[in-house]
Amino acid sequence: MTVRQTLDPAQAPAAAPRKSLRRPLFVVLLLALLIPAAAATLILLSLNLQKAVEVNARARAEQFADLLKAGLVLPLWNVAIDTGWPLVRAVVADPSIVSVEVRDADGELLLSFQHPNPAKGSRIEVNRTIDKDGERLGEVSLSYATTSAQEEAWNSAWVLAGVVGCQLVASSLLIGLWLHRRVLRPLSRLGSSAAGISAGDLQTALPVLRPDEFGGLAQQLDFMRASLAHSVEKLEERVNTRTAEVRQAHAELQGAMDHLRQTQERLIQTEKLASLGALVAGVAHELNTPIGNGVLVLSTMADQSRAFKGTLAKGLTRAQLDQFVGHLDEGIGIALGSLNRAAELVQDFKQMAVDQTSLRRRSFDLKELVSETLTTISVVHKHGPSRYAIDIPDGIRMESHPGAISQIVGNLYENALIHAFGERGGLLTLWARQEGTEVLLKVRDDGAGVAPENLARIFDPFFTTRLGQGGSGLGLSIVFGLVSGLLGGQVEVSSTLGEGTCFSFRLPLTAPPRADGEPDAPPSQQ
Repeated sequence: MTVRQTLDPAQAPAAAPRKSLRRPLFVVLLLALLIPAAAATLILLSLNLQKAVEVNARARAEQFADLLKAGLVLPLWNVAIDTGWPLVRAVVADPSIVSVEVRDADGELLLSFQHPNPAKGSRIEVNRTIDKDGERLGEVSLSYATTSAQEEAWNSAWVLAGVVGCQLVASSLLIGLWLHRRVLRPLSRLGSSAAGISAGDLQTALPVLRPDEFGGLAQQLDFMRASLAHSVEKLEERVNTRTAEVRQAHAELQGAMDHLRQTQERLIQTEKLASLGALVAGVAHELNTPIGNGVLVLSTMADQSRAFKGTLAKGLTRAQLDQFVGHLDEGIGIALGSLNRAAELVQDFKQMAVDQTSLRRRSFDLKELVSETLTTISVVHKHGPSRYAIDIPDGIRMESHPGAISQIVGNLYENALIHAFGERGGLLTLWARQEGTEVLLKVRDDGAGVAPENLARIFDPFFTTRLGQGGSGLGLSIVFGLVSGLLGGQVEVSSTLGEGTCFSFRLPLTAPPRADGEPDAPPSQQ
């Protein structure tokens, strides 16, 4: 198995910007060489400069003094001091000579020279006694400036500093080349190999370096790379095995979920059909009264019509005719009222049946829809102890799914009858108000309430407190699914034991498009 990558670069921590050691290392090296060398050079130059100036300047001054001493012996001996001027002029031609004085044995000044622009700086005073054969003839004094000696010493110092600088540069280059070959280059190669390992390249072996510390480090890194590659191969094998197991478990779980979804859909459809069947039975029972009244009235009218025909053959009085017409008008009125009532029930049932068996959307008035739904549903429970009240203003127009809203109202009505009221009865109040582009619908009962431990599970599928007593646990689950899915709204529930339960729905006036792409029915004209 070939492993090319084991670490996702997106998951790796962001590395700090890489900086080379070459420049800091050379800077430190140069400073380490330059600072001590410069300090030592400056100290030596200072000492040598002072010594050179002192020695060279004094040597020259003494040389000139000795020259004057030897050259002025005869002028002083012959007492012809003027003959010494040429020698003095030759000596003072050196610009470093500041002054020359020649005195006799008694200290009288015989010759004197003072440089008109004497050089600045320190001076060296040299005195020589002039004598001949042990006899003191006089004295010569010479003042010598050290400026030229200092210049010569500085020139020599600069030459020495240049030589030292060249030596430092050559030493730095040699040491830098050695560091590059023996330190920086191995470090760079090890860094590149480590970067490749961190990027997931576990197959490229590390380079072989010299048998020193870097070579030992390279061997240890290569051993670590090989061990890591082996571990990654084992890990990939385990991951592949676990992945296959997870995929198989996922497929089994998906199949179970599909089967559960199909079962739930069948149960929901069964619940819908059961509710619709109960509604049909209730409407059929309700239709018996107006239709029975109509049949009874028409039968009576048929009997009266036969009796009227027999009377007509024998002879008809004015009173008999008026009586027959009155009975006829009364019977027609009763029959028409009963048939109209039956027609209204049939129409309401037809509209509700169409809405509950279809999820098509249309435009409708919320109050009319809720009234028709409760009127139709209450037919089944007309002799029960429960009542309902509608507090919904006219004019709340919705472009939504009336069948879903009718089913929600019906499920909550049935839920209140079964769980909230029981045999003692109660009041179910439906309240709604429009708030912008939404409508807030509340369905409140004054029944037994819901226990706090059951309130969080009230919308769970198949959750019921009347298991085995006719409750399927799907009514409120269907309500939650319709509100949060098809109608695009939200639902909240609050309850207090002994005081009742309130369901609050926040629904958009215009329902969102259906996810399954099924086309909507054209808007109703009502």
